Formats: sequence, structure tokens, C-alpha cells
Amino acid sequence: MDEEVISINYWKEVHNDISTILKDIRGIVLITHNSIEFTDIIDILNMTRLNHFLSTLYISLTRSYDFMKLALQQKELKEKQMFFIDCVSGFAFPSEDKVDDCLYHKPPSNLQEMKDIISYGIEKANPDMIIIDSLSQFINFSRPTEHELKDLYVFLRTLRGTGLNIVQDTFFLFYDNRMGMMLNLPKMHTDLILKVEVLKEDPMWKD
Repeated sequence: MDEEVISINYWKEVHNDISTILKDIRGIVLITHNSIEFTDIIDILNMTRLNHFLSTLYISLTRSYDFMKLALQQKELKEKQMFFIDCVSGFAFPSEDKVDDCLYHKPPSNLQEMKDIISYGIEKANPDMIIIDSLSQFINFSRPTEHELKDLYVFLRTLRGTGLNIVQDTFFLFYDNRMGMMLNLPKMHTDLILKVEVLKEDPMWKD
């Protein structure tokens, strides 16, 4: 069914304007959404640390490098240099010849393997900011198990600089909330929780 976006609503635990918050944001930011497009993520990044050049490592578990590059041709990403790790293409890795902004990696099966990919990406790109898309591969916040929560909290402590040689101070962790109402968000372990709600309806011109 064809739908068109009629609006995008932003919800946040901090009661300030979203562009003001993102302008100088640092720390661990959990962004929950009901299936946003990559072009919407570009909009968020364009509001992030405005007027600052940031090298950004984007670890994708949901979108291929080719798809994201096509989106970047349609919408400009300002003041950010993107380096991708494509964990979507699986073992059918395309040729890396003449590709200097992407590496391919098999999909991680747990957050410990995600730590290894982060270390791999830091070594290759030395980014200012790291994006993981998405945590939905590892945890269901509507019905998380005790094991999932424990692994997540250990992982978030790692991002704080304990357990790995991580000096980056900004992490965007995306989470697709279509699996159900979120009841166990890690409020004590993140600096900001931002909910992005995309509203869609049938186009007016349709019968």
C-alpha cells in the first residue's frame, strides 16, 4: 500500500527544542522510531553538532551501503564525513575496489561481536561520532529478557570508555519500536532518549 509521510513528530525526555538539543549533543543517545527512512536520519544528522565537521562511523545492520549512498545522492549531508560498515550484505561482499568510505563485515550475532566491529571501525576511520543502526537486532524493549538487559548495560558501559579503548564521546543508537510498546528503556544508562514518530496516510490523490 502506497503511503506518504504527513509529519514527523519528535518526543524527548528533555523538554527543549530538538534542534537546540542536537546542536551541541554529546553522550549516548537512544533514538527509537517506528521505521524511519534513511533520509530522515540524514535530517537528524544535519541538526547534530551544527557548524561542526564530524567524521562519523555508521554501522548498519538494516540498510546496505549501496542503498545509503543512493539516499545521500538525493539528500545532502552537511558537515559530516561518513564512513560505513555494511553488515547487511552478508557474506556476498561486493568488491571493495575504488570504495574508500565503506568496509563490509558479517552481521554480529550479539553485542560482544558488536564491540569487536566498533573497535574495527575506530581503527579504520577514527571517527568523532559512532552510529549503530540498530539495537533492535539484539533486544526487544517491550519484553526484554534478563540476559538481554544485562548484555545491553555491559555494552553501554563499554561505550562510556570502560572495557575498550573508546575515546569517542557521541553515540547514536537507533531502535525500531514496531515490535511493541517499550516498557524497559535504559533511562539510567543513556544521556538522551529521543522518540521519532513518522505519521503516514494515503495520498490525497488516491481513490
